[in-house]
Amino acid sequence: MGSGLLARSVLASLVGLSLAGLPAVAFAQTAKETTSAGKRWEEEFSLWQKVSSGSDLAQYEGYLTQYPNGTFASMARLRIAELQAAAKNKPAAAIADEAAAKARAEEAAAAEKAKAEDARKTAEAEKAKAAEEARAAEEARKAEAAEKAAEAEKAKAEAEAARLKAADEAKKAEEAAATRKLAEEKAAAEEKAKAEAAAAEKARAEEAARLKAEAEKKEAAARKLAEEQAAEAERLKAEAQAAADRAKAEEAARLKAEADRKTAQDAAAAEKARAEQEAAARREAEAKRVEAEKAAAAEKARIEQEAAAARKLAEEKAAEVERLKAEAARAAADAKAKADEAARLASEAEKRADEAAAARKQAESGRAATATDEAAKDNRALAAEKADAAKREEETFQKAVLEGSEKSFRAYIAQYPNGRFVADARERLAALAGNAGQKSETATAEAERKAVQEPVVDPREAYMGRNTRIQAQRWLSALGYNTYGADGVFGRRTRAAVAAWQGASGYRADGYLSRQQYRALRQDAEYAAAQQQQQQRQRQRRYQQDYDVLEGPVDGYYDDPYYRERRYYDPRGGVVIIPGY
Repeated sequence: MGSGLLARSVLASLVGLSLAGLPAVAFAQTAKETTSAGKRWEEEFSLWQKVSSGSDLAQYEGYLTQYPNGTFASMARLRIAELQAAAKNKPAAAIADEAAAKARAEEAAAAEKAKAEDARKTAEAEKAKAAEEARAAEEARKAEAAEKAAEAEKAKAEAEAARLKAADEAKKAEEAAATRKLAEEKAAAEEKAKAEAAAAEKARAEEAARLKAEAEKKEAAARKLAEEQAAEAERLKAEAQAAADRAKAEEAARLKAEADRKTAQDAAAAEKARAEQEAAARREAEAKRVEAEKAAAAEKARIEQEAAAARKLAEEKAAEVERLKAEAARAAADAKAKADEAARLASEAEKRADEAAAARKQAESGRAATATDEAAKDNRALAAEKADAAKREEETFQKAVLEGSEKSFRAYIAQYPNGRFVADARERLAALAGNAGQKSETATAEAERKAVQEPVVDPREAYMGRNTRIQAQRWLSALGYNTYGADGVFGRRTRAAVAAWQGASGYRADGYLSRQQYRALRQDAEYAAAQQQQQQRQRQRRYQQDYDVLEGPVDGYYDDPYYRERRYYDPRGGVVIIPGY
């Protein structure tokens, strides 16, 4: 603390002497010595912390060898005496007191460490305060006078003498306390412990009071010095001209003061460089923080983009699901219409069959019966022809759906302009064409297919060849997830179809098929194909049962062995369905 006050006085004197042109080499030297002393103090304090943390006698002796008159020399000697006494009395009865003595020594070391830390913090505070006062003195540097150097020198000498005296008295007091402590330990261990605790507590209280008093005293002195310097600055402003005249007569002193000013400037430059280094360190830390914030913001933006893309994909999937639901509803409506049409045809056939039977019963002649049979035959032939046409139309449309191309749908519309599935075919054509128009979309898709000779294979689908991809697209289209073509290239539409199937099948809808999902897709397609074949067979059976339509002569009208041997016709009546006919 004393060194901090002295440093402020020295710095203020240097600034004043630099302006007034008076000698201050001695003060510059003192400033350097103060800086060196601060460095030596830090080294000594670091060594003492390391030594006092243990109970190694050699380390304490090493500290005394390096710093025989150091700040903690008396504490080191006291600790050496304690360790030596403990080593001598340990066989007798001091084993039990060793732990207590060690604890007390560690407590004293901790107190000393805390005191040293407080002293260091106080020195740093004084240093900061000195810098602030130096800046204040810089504003009034033109008003410093020559006699300030002598007063500062005297103050420095007095402060140094007071510090040395105080250190000597403290050292003597510590040595006396160590002697008393050793005597008390020899007398009685218990009394020694109590006395040491009381002495330590008292010493800490006294030291704290002393440090507090010194701090208050130095603070008051600093305030007083600042007030005096401010008053002196005001007074010297009026005497600046006279001081300048006297400075001209003392050219030699001015040259010396100039040298001192240069030294002070060097010191200020060093301080400025240190401040710039600290500022650069702060700027670097700030830059790192800003970089971290930018990285966090970029990561947040990336996550938000991914979330937006996921939401968009979910919305597209939801739209695709809605579209598929609408298509399923339309398909159900078509199926219902077809069922109604089949029921109507069945009713008409049954009615005609009843009419024919009634006509046969009422006929009196063979000619009338023959005419009735011919009418029934015509009705059955007509119904069979209509059923066959309906079946061919449905098969043509199903093939167009499986192919998923504009050509197939247009061929269906051209073949059946008034067919049952014309509306659905036109909707699928519009979906293939897109909002940009059928021709432009078809040309774009064709250009993309021509441009992409080989599909870009994702690592997750590296197991899939081109034929495998084509088959997957066909399966998806057959299941109702239209890929708008089967070319082996998984574009955005195929990815959307895959994602829709994945979502409906309970998988994560990412649009990429794993091996397991490919097998599951194949099973779904095979099951759908089997179901479709079963439904076709059921429709054929219902058609046979309901309409009783035959492919040729009925009821044994033609008893040709060729037809009878090949079982084209049932002698009991009824239609015989020839697969693939």
